[in-house]
Amino acid sequence: MRKKITDRISFKVFLITFVVQVVFGLLICLLLYNATPSSWNRVKHEEMDNKFQAFLRELDKAEYEQSGSLIDDFIVKNGCDIALYEGGGPGVGEYPVIVPGSNLALYTGWQVQERTQDADPEKMVFTASGIVKFTDKYKSYTVMCFWTQEGENVLMAALRDSMPLIIVMIVLISLICSFIYTYLFARPVRKLSELSGRIADMDFSAGSGSKRRDEIGDLGRDLDKLAHNLDETITSLNKRTEDLEKEIERVNELERQKDVFFAAASHELKTPITIAQGQVRGMIDGIEPYNDLDTYLPRTLSALKRMESLINEILTVSRMQAENEIAQMKVDLTSLLNSRTDEIKDLLEVREIPLVTDIDKGLYCEGNTELISMAVGAFLSNAVYYSNEGSEIVVKAHEKDGMIVTEIRNTNSHIDEEDLPHLFEAFYRSDSSRNRRSGGSGLGLYLGKIIVERHNGNVSLDNDGQDVAAVIELPIST
Repeated sequence: MRKKITDRISFKVFLITFVVQVVFGLLICLLLYNATPSSWNRVKHEEMDNKFQAFLRELDKAEYEQSGSLIDDFIVKNGCDIALYEGGGPGVGEYPVIVPGSNLALYTGWQVQERTQDADPEKMVFTASGIVKFTDKYKSYTVMCFWTQEGENVLMAALRDSMPLIIVMIVLISLICSFIYTYLFARPVRKLSELSGRIADMDFSAGSGSKRRDEIGDLGRDLDKLAHNLDETITSLNKRTEDLEKEIERVNELERQKDVFFAAASHELKTPITIAQGQVRGMIDGIEPYNDLDTYLPRTLSALKRMESLINEILTVSRMQAENEIAQMKVDLTSLLNSRTDEIKDLLEVREIPLVTDIDKGLYCEGNTELISMAVGAFLSNAVYYSNEGSEIVVKAHEKDGMIVTEIRNTNSHIDEEDLPHLFEAFYRSDSSRNRRSGGSGLGLYLGKIIVERHNGNVSLDNDGQDVAAVIELPIST
């Protein structure tokens, strides 16, 4: 844990700032000390002056003959020189008197001059004087004291006296500055580090929200931009992956449908080929009853036509599934629907099934006329073949929301629920016998659905109450 803390930039910024502040504080103190001239210490001067005044009071109480020992003792204790003058003090040509019993007092003029003029230049000479009267003398004497004091840096003395307070102030200021620098630099960097960590964990929802105008703000905005770009890129890649998976599924489904389709197509083609082959062989060999050519030649021709129709439908389905480009043109859907309904009128009259039409004029779509006609015909044929007695066929076509909606309705009809999911499968028959009699191949609805979807439309076939409704939607031509 300690190593992790020491590795953090916030700790490094704090420590460096703190050390720099303390060092600079000490350097300032040192520079001030070196730049301040030496001066005499007033405290020591006042202390010496107080001692001299006490010494004068002591001399006032002593006899003249005893002054020598007192003077020598004061000189030894305080490291000073004493000169004694008669009267008011030294004047021109006056000399100190000889102090009885003293070996250290000054008593010649040249000694006084030497003490005052030849002092150490590094030291300062101070003097103090006072008047005393000995108890056994009526005259007054002047006592002069000479002492030297080395020059002392008064700033250093002041620093020494206030050093504890100075240290506390330096530490406090350093701490405050360190916290400020840490807040200004380390804290934003830590936030950016947390943001980059979230980006690394693929969380792009958070942002720095930085409004700073310095390099740290630029870095925060760059991270926000990076997160946004990564989010868009990954979202795009995911969408492409989903699209690719769907496309793979669609291709696999198409391949499966092709396999099923061609297997069913082979089976459907096998039956008419076998029938036609047997009839032709019997006619060639003159086998009864196939030697009756007037009867079996038309039957053989019918089987071949059925096979030809089935082959054409298979080729159309193959062309649709190959997704080859379809030649586009403006198709008059109104005329096409009227034409296809006219084709089934005779058959409906024979079966006594009414036909009701409600087709708007001026309905146009883009596409291939032949293919759209084939698709519409497949749904109309399915409606005719599966109409019951007493029902009617209603064909409507209107424009709605940019689409041409064509509805082909069988009234009083019904499709079994189990058949509904398979109506658009190739070769599926809900009633085989009826489709066989009518010549249906089982490809009509399957092919119609493919054609409509290739024209960007939609189809549906379902029970609607008591009716069966087929709905074809094609985009209207602009």
